[in-house]
Amino acid sequence: MVDYETKAPGVYIEEEPAAGPITGVGTSTAVLIGTAVGSVPAANLGIPVPITSWTGYVDQFGGFKTGQPLPYAVRGFFDNGGTTAYIVPVKDIKDSAGMTAALDSLTRVRDASLVCAPGAVDSGIQGAILAHCEAMANRFAILDGANDTAPLKAGGPLQTQRGALLSQGGWGGLYWPWIVVDDPAPTPSTTTLVPPSGHVAGIMARCDATVGVHKAPANQVVRGARDVSYLLNDTEQGALNHANINAVRVFPGRPPLLWGARTLTDGTAWRYVNVRRLVAFLEASLLDGLRWAVFEPNTTGLWKSLDLTVTEFLTRVWQSGALFGRTAKEAFYVRIDEELNPAALRAAGQVVIEIGVAPTRPAEFVVIRIGLWDDGSRSTEN
Repeated sequence: MVDYETKAPGVYIEEEPAAGPITGVGTSTAVLIGTAVGSVPAANLGIPVPITSWTGYVDQFGGFKTGQPLPYAVRGFFDNGGTTAYIVPVKDIKDSAGMTAALDSLTRVRDASLVCAPGAVDSGIQGAILAHCEAMANRFAILDGANDTAPLKAGGPLQTQRGALLSQGGWGGLYWPWIVVDDPAPTPSTTTLVPPSGHVAGIMARCDATVGVHKAPANQVVRGARDVSYLLNDTEQGALNHANINAVRVFPGRPPLLWGARTLTDGTAWRYVNVRRLVAFLEASLLDGLRWAVFEPNTTGLWKSLDLTVTEFLTRVWQSGALFGRTAKEAFYVRIDEELNPAALRAAGQVVIEIGVAPTRPAEFVVIRIGLWDDGSRSTEN
């Protein structure tokens, strides 16, 4: 700031800095909807309450109670790396009216990124959560599979549930089976069965913090899980993976692992959880970071500023490993020109920016070729 008082009267010029770089939005704030143990006044039902620790949850809503999934999911979220969550208490997780009210309240929570309703396996309730995430276009639904003892049976709970859930844009994922955790409600030595969604939300937050939102949240230890309700073999896992159901697996000598990263889509563009969440992150960051341009004169000078700002942001995203390409030019492009912005569009007060990105996808299938050499000949096995 120029000190005008120490200078002679006259005209002075200050150069204001240009619009700052785009800052990436948060991606790991979870919403957990469910029935709390403590008594919640009717007026507070459906109202999101922010918490930052398990202790904060206990202070607000009480502790564990066997048969109520919410507290176990909240504890699983924080144990697996989550740091911030909104708790939305409802009277009954099966109540569609209560869920509608809860989801409506979440339209006013802009920083929510992950939405769970632990233990809610009704396809109608889950479909409403998927629709909410798709409409908001900045959050991902983490859904629990039905607690099924025959996961491949046609017409069974899990297959019926999955068949009723579809998100063309890949705005949610289905996780199964349920997991065995310590149950401190009666005594510290017993265990109980809980849905995995809260733990999965924590894993996503952990991957976001340690690598980035472009990291597939899979091949990760489910902290706090002692076992799974159903021990899958590879054939069953293949069938579930083909149906876009993400499994929790137990391999010899290993703790339970999250072993799937697919969304509930029937297409390929949005097949993977990390691709869906990465693009949502990019869109939300650009929307937030380009607000400075609203009401600016719609000139080629503005276009150049927008081009530079977006390119700088996407370059940083590429350098973080989120986009595929040996150079930035291979990883993304930004286009803003007169062809995209003809006179009629400019007269309507609109500016169009076209952006293309090449996201990295997970190495879901790793093929190993082993060659055996014997006297100059080679035998190869795939």
